[in-house]
Amino acid sequence: LGSLTRWKLSKYNSYMPGFPLGTFACNLLACALSGSLGSLLAGNPGPEESIVLVSMISGFAGSLSSLAAFVVEVLSLIDPIIFKFDGVTYACVTLFWAIFIGFTTSQAKDWADEI
Repeated sequence: LGSLTRWKLSKYNSYMPGFPLGTFACNLLACALSGSLGSLLAGNPGPEESIVLVSMISGFAGSLSSLAAFVVEVLSLIDPIIFKFDGVTYACVTLFWAIFIGFTTSQAKDWADEI
C-alpha cells in the first residue's frame, strides 16, 4: 500500500525540475507516521495494538519512504561539471524537515495527555 502511494505521488516529481516534490512528500509523510505511531507504541499498548502499530510503521511507512529512491534522486540532481548542486539542496531540505516533523509528531502523545 505504501509503494502504491509512492507511485501515485511520484507524478508530482516533474512539477519542479530541481526538486522532486512527490518523493519529498512521501518521505515527510512516512516520518510523520513513524513519529506519531512510534509515540503511541511507546505508551505500552496491548499486544494486538502493538502488532498493528509495528505493522503500520514498518509496512506502510517503510515502503512509503525509500532510501534508494532518495539517493538516486539526490545523485541525479548533482552535476559537478556544470556546478549544478540541486541534489545537495534537496537532501538538506529533506533531512531538515524530516527531523523536524519526526520530533514534532513523536511528541503528539505527550501533548494529547496534557489536554
